[in-house]
Amino acid sequence: MNRLLFIALMTVSVVTFAQSERTTDLGGIVSAEFSTDLGHDFGLSVEEELRFDNRCTEFDRWLNSLGVDYTFWRNRMKVGLMGDYIRRHNDEGYYENRWRIGAQLTYSESFRHFKFAYRTKLLSTFYDERTGEHRVNPKLYWRNRLQISYQQPNSRFKYALSAELFWLLNDPQNSVVDNLRTVASVEYRLTRRHYLMAFIRMDNDLQVKEPIDRFYFGLNFRMKY
Repeated sequence: MNRLLFIALMTVSVVTFAQSERTTDLGGIVSAEFSTDLGHDFGLSVEEELRFDNRCTEFDRWLNSLGVDYTFWRNRMKVGLMGDYIRRHNDEGYYENRWRIGAQLTYSESFRHFKFAYRTKLLSTFYDERTGEHRVNPKLYWRNRLQISYQQPNSRFKYALSAELFWLLNDPQNSVVDNLRTVASVEYRLTRRHYLMAFIRMDNDLQVKEPIDRFYFGLNFRMKY
């Protein structure tokens, strides 16, 4: 019992010390998404996103995203390709252009009112060297997300919780899992084709020199045709 108490106290001390060395930030996200069925199990999606940080007082980035996907195996599997253009306010105080391409595979399974979805994604981000030097360019990330959602039959509300790990693959000095993203959301069906989602997102840096915990409150408007 004494050993367990000692271990517990040491664990609490280490966690407290680690938290004292971390910095936090609060931000906001607003986005809109349009998706449509192209036929033969193909789909198209377009998304616009604005993100703010530094206690929601500074503009952080503008994201433009275009993606295509294909659903197969009784709607359980989905493979997709996407391309993004990002206008980002970097650490040097410049607004820089970034381009991102990626591919993803999602497997989902339903059980009663629950739906479980696992998504694996490869993303490569290309940085503009004219507005700052980048030690690794492009950066290749492997992201893995597990999501659980819940919805009662005929209910307009849908609840979801997800956790996602980010692994930087092509940095020879720091090829580690460096971020954990957790999202809790509630979505409300406005009409048969229009949805509004509110969410809380936590981005926690892992295994980096100056870790930051970022907390975002967000709204997403989705149209599906």
